[in-house]
This record gives sequence, structure tokens and C-alpha cells, in this order.
Amino acid sequence: MQYKGIKFEAIMATPGAGKSYLCDRYDKFVDADEVRLRCKYIVPENISREELEKTKGRRTFPLREGNIRAEIENRLDIARSQGKILITSPHPEFFDYFEARRISFCFVHQGKDTRFALIERFKERGNVASVIEEFAGVESFEYFYNKNIKEDKPAVKYEFLADEYLADIIRNQFDFDY
Repeated sequence: MQYKGIKFEAIMATPGAGKSYLCDRYDKFVDADEVRLRCKYIVPENISREELEKTKGRRTFPLREGNIRAEIENRLDIARSQGKILITSPHPEFFDYFEARRISFCFVHQGKDTRFALIERFKERGNVASVIEEFAGVESFEYFYNKNIKEDKPAVKYEFLADEYLADIIRNQFDFDY
């Protein structure tokens, strides 16, 4: 996969970009956030990604014991060995995972004028008010936006617009065939 001639192997995207939507529709992608969640918590196998999304901010699943990080990394390594493309959120352990394995990635983050669109996206997917405030409240949105534009670890960055979703960006901006 590449953008403007720069190749990358994975995508890290901020909340509301459409990671789950993309992973639900294309088998080529693996939702690393879901892998992380299912390793961290004892989650019923039959719960859908959409149902998991609605538990943000109020998770009641029991925590797993053991070396959870090693299990997450093992599952992601297996997915990559099967030719899957990892889609992650900007959690510190994913930055570390990419760095340790020298995985080049594209960082897709919210644009300066996307705050209200993100609020609507979060509401549509059933997020609670505390989650909406955490990512799209005035202060938090500004904090994350300013932090994201300074991020220097990705091979390439893409600032998405209010009407863009990750599936659209990959289809219209990246050199990649589903």
C-alpha cells in the first residue's frame, strides 16, 4: 500500500475514522483494537464488533490474567504472516509494536474541522457521552489534533476531512486494491 509514493504496511487511525466499518467489510484487514480488547478482557465470542463499540466507556468484562501484551503481539504477528493489513488506534503499545518490528505505517488522523462530524459519528455508533467528550470535546479534540499533527513515527500521515472515512481514503487516495 502506498500514498504519494511512500509505501507502508499498516494503518493507524484515530477514533471515528471508520476502522471497524472497514474491518467488518474486508477480510484483508485486521482490527488490532478488537484483538487487543479480546486479549485484555474475557469477552463472549458471539459479541459483534458493533456491540463491542457500544461498550466503550462502560466495559464490564472481567480482565484476563497473564502476559496480555505478548498474546496481542502473537496474534498480530500471525495475522501479518497471513498477509493481513493491521488497522489500529494510536495506543502506545501499537506504536511500540510497529517500531519493534520495523513496520512502516500510515497515520490517518482527524482534520482540524472534523470535530462536529466526529461527534455525530460517535453518537450514531452508540457511544456514551463520556466517550464522546473524551475524543471530541473542545479541549480533548484540540489536544489530540495538536498532538497528532506533531506525530513523527509514521512513514506517512493523512489528515481526513469531515466527509471522509477510512474506506473512502483507501479507495480514493491510497494505491491499494481490495
